[in-house]
Formats: sequence, structure tokens, C-alpha cells
Amino acid sequence: MTDRNPQHMNDFVNATPLSWAHPDASQAFHDPSHVEFRPCPVCSGTRSRAVWSIEDFQFFSDAADVGKRVPVRVVRCQQCHALYLDPCWSAAGFAALFAEAGCSYGSSSGRPAEQRDWLAARGLLDAGRSLLDAGCYDGRFLSALPAGVARLGVDIDAPAIARGQTRDPALTLIHGDFERFDCPRAPDAITMFHVLEHLPRPVAVLRHLRRLAHASTRLVIEVPVLERGMTNDINGFFSVQHMTHFSRASLALALAQGGWQPLETVDMPGYNGCRVLSAPSDEGSQWPNADPGDVGRLHDYLAAWHTAVAAVERRLEPVRDWSRLVLWGAGLHSEFLWQLTTLFDDPSRECLLVDGDPLKHGRRWRGLPVLPPQVLQTVDWTGAGLVISSYGNQPAMLDAAAALGVPAARIITLYESVRRY
Repeated sequence: MTDRNPQHMNDFVNATPLSWAHPDASQAFHDPSHVEFRPCPVCSGTRSRAVWSIEDFQFFSDAADVGKRVPVRVVRCQQCHALYLDPCWSAAGFAALFAEAGCSYGSSSGRPAEQRDWLAARGLLDAGRSLLDAGCYDGRFLSALPAGVARLGVDIDAPAIARGQTRDPALTLIHGDFERFDCPRAPDAITMFHVLEHLPRPVAVLRHLRRLAHASTRLVIEVPVLERGMTNDINGFFSVQHMTHFSRASLALALAQGGWQPLETVDMPGYNGCRVLSAPSDEGSQWPNADPGDVGRLHDYLAAWHTAVAAVERRLEPVRDWSRLVLWGAGLHSEFLWQLTTLFDDPSRECLLVDGDPLKHGRRWRGLPVLPPQVLQTVDWTGAGLVISSYGNQPAMLDAAAALGVPAARIITLYESVRRY
């Protein structure tokens, strides 16, 4: 994250003035068309109770012409106990809210190789077979699979599909809606890694995949689950990017309603991933029961999450003595700091905001201009300090801050340990 050309770096830093400012909460607004209400995405029930909410959550940068603020409200279905966003993001809302996600989320390195080996061990990548990856993005995972497998992919991201097809013409990539796309052949295997939780109608998608399958097709679904959702990250299990927050029981019920019978369920080591291998179910198969124990697990999770928020608040105590605050991170983590902690309570404190994602530079978040991290080289750290606002990227950002000359005594990290999930 540093420039190897010293003269270029000097020119760059000198041309980027420091923009100390006071946060301003008025530079964005709600657009009612960006959310929509729905029945339970697992059982279609219409009775629910709210269990967790933030009423004025802002997605990324300020905007005077695009609604970026929405109520985030998680409810529990009173019939099957599934947890889900209601309202959830509409198609227009998803496009507006996540347009600047950029580098703010992604999978850990090494995950595709593990997934490939897992599939191969179960005979799903044998020569002559076909595999459909639902949520393939630009097809990089498919490109890592054996060439003897017919590799198909589908995604709603048209530019990503176009890039992937140009990069690897051996793939068959489809741009389409997960509930309606056409597939040129019935695949022998279907994968959907950490996609189902992002979709507003997961059962409808599972039913469509069942229609595309043949009797011997195998479906591999992986999602995060409530049982493994306890973390010290203030973003928590109730990710604002997820529309359904599955437990093992609600995932099994969704699969059953979608026409799939689980054959193998495993928790993935090192991160919150519950992977289920399923086969098409027979007509009249008995659906699994809802698990009332999920209600107790919900309260256990909420207690653990509040403990995590309290731990972050305590680590922010030194900020009270600072006249100036530098925040590294213009993503969703900083919005959680805004919503949940006292970090921005002092209206007299000047702030500086930096982020390593070029997509965010030149924009504003809560009234603060987003600058590249290299400007930290010009900060006078007398009376100022840096808060690193990230969970998974905290170690890398700490190293980068040190390389940019930020004194170690003036840096606050929010987590004693980081668990990738």
C-alpha cells in the first residue's frame, strides 16, 4: 500500500490537502422505493416479530440525489423461527445501496482451492461431468476446475459475466436472474457458495435449480449459520448484506421446500460456513420440523454481540483525549461505529477519513471527505490519533499505517484477535 517511486509519492501527497472536518449527518436521505416488505423467505409465514434494528443505516457515501439510508430490521418468523430482513432491499435498492461496495467485501484467499478439492473428493468433478456455479461472478472459480468438466456459470452481474467470458472462452457464462435463467443442459452438480443468504426469495431460487436438475444432480449450498455466528466483530452475524440469516434448521427447511434432500452437512473450519450436499427429493417427501431451539440461540447470539460492542467501546476510551480523530475505513464498519459507539459524540472534534479503495476517493461519508491513506504521511500526530475501522483487514491496515509513519502509540485497533468468516 506504499508507492515505490519517492518523487511520485511526494507529488501525490503534496497535491492532496488534508481535509479536517466535523461529521455531518444530514447529507443523505431515505428512498422508500429501496425497500420492500415480504413474507418469511423460508416458510412464507406472515407473522413475525422484530428482534434487532438500526433505523437510519447509511450505505457508503453521502448523496444528495440517491437515497442511501434505510432501516435495517431483522425479524423472527413466528411459524418457523427463521431470521430475515423485513423490509429487505428491492432491486432498485440493491443497485443503489451496493454500487460502491468495491473492496469492502470478498472471500478469503485459498477458499476456491478448498472448495475444488472438496467437490473432487465427492466425485463431482470427474471427467465428462458438468457443473453449474450459481453466483459465479466473473467465473474465476470455474476456471480453477478441471478442464474435463463442462463448466457453466450464472450471475446477475452483466459486466462480470462479460469479463469472465472474454478471460476464459472455455466457460459457458450466463447473465440472468437466479429464479428464471435458462441453462443449456441439466447440470450434474450445482454449487452456490455464500449466495443464497443474499437473495430475497431463496426458496424460489432453489425450486428453479431443481427444475433445471436431473434425478442424479447434486446441489452444494454454503451459507453462514446462527449456530456459528458469535464473533467479536461489531458487524456481527446480522450482516446488512444478507437478506436471510439462516440457522441449520431454517436452511434444511428452505432446501426441503425447494425440492432438495440433504445428504451431508458439514461446518467449514476457520470461518462461518455451513456446507450442505443435497440431492433432488421425491414428491411427497416429509419436510423437517422448525427448531424452537433457534429462539434460545438467537438470544445467546444477541448477548454475545452486545459483549463485542462493549469491548469495542472500551478500546475507544483514549479517543476522549484527542482533539483530532483520523479514521481509516469508509465502509460499513465505520457506519456501525457511528450507529453503536460514542466515537462521534463530541461535535468539537475534527476528523479525517482515509480509505484504501480508490472507488471511494473524492466522495464523502457522513460529511467527511474520503482521502487516500498516503495523506497520513503529512499528519501532525500531536493531539491526534488513528482508529482502524475494519475487522478482517485490521492486521494489514495496521502494518500499512506503520509503513506510512503513524506512531504506534497513536493507533487504536478495535480487536484483540480477528477470525476470518
